Amino acid sequence: MNAKIESTEKENLVLLIKKAIELLCEKNLSNVVVLSSYKINSVLKDNYGVDIKIDKIGRILSNIAKRNELKRLSTNIPKYKLYVSMLPALKYN
Repeated sequence: MNAKIESTEKENLVLLIKKAIELLCEKNLSNVVVLSSYKINSVLKDNYGVDIKIDKIGRILSNIAKRNELKRLSTNIPKYKLYVSMLPALKYN
């Protein structure tokens, strides 16, 4: 039963992160959005009032980036380059 609760919680986190990424792309003026766990966290706080630990967001974002072969930018904080045109085809699970 505990594993079921954890999987539901993870699905909810992925859904929230998906909404945050969509919102970032929607409000962005250029063709490229730079995704980072800090940026997603601030979008979730400001728009949904949800406060999630940065490391959890980072792990899920890393997973999404790997699954969709997003280019990682060379910074200390992991950041990924997402072309807005890729948004409809983005795989989250």
